[in-house]
Amino acid sequence: MKKVKVATGLLVASLILLIIYGADVAVSTSGVGSPSHSGFLPINKAARGGVFGGGAVIMSIIGFVITRGDPSQVIAILLIINGGIIIAGMIILIAEGSGTTRNATITISSTIGTGIVLVGLGIAKVKLDRALIERKH
Repeated sequence: MKKVKVATGLLVASLILLIIYGADVAVSTSGVGSPSHSGFLPINKAARGGVFGGGAVIMSIIGFVITRGDPSQVIAILLIINGGIIIAGMIILIAEGSGTTRNATITISSTIGTGIVLVGLGIAKVKLDRALIERKH
């Protein structure tokens, strides 16, 4: 049960990082902020993506891994939400026309792939949990 609490904390922290990241991107695309950072966070796009996006993904994966043997719907739901937020954010960027360069297209595509992986881990968690519960009964 302690593992589930730790994993829940990691996934909630991941969700918070993704929300902050998304809000910063929203501010940067609105034209508010300095040109060098263009959001409310005082860091450039690459650092923002690495710290907030990458950190959130890593924590989400760790949360999944440490709870593989412990059933938890909360973990599955948070994984799906975190992955869904990543995918939704990239779809919004595509709709705004941000994926017009080759590098942007590669970044957006790989980020969508990462979101799909997190959603997949959430679905896998549901299936693993069902199998664990069936074995116990």
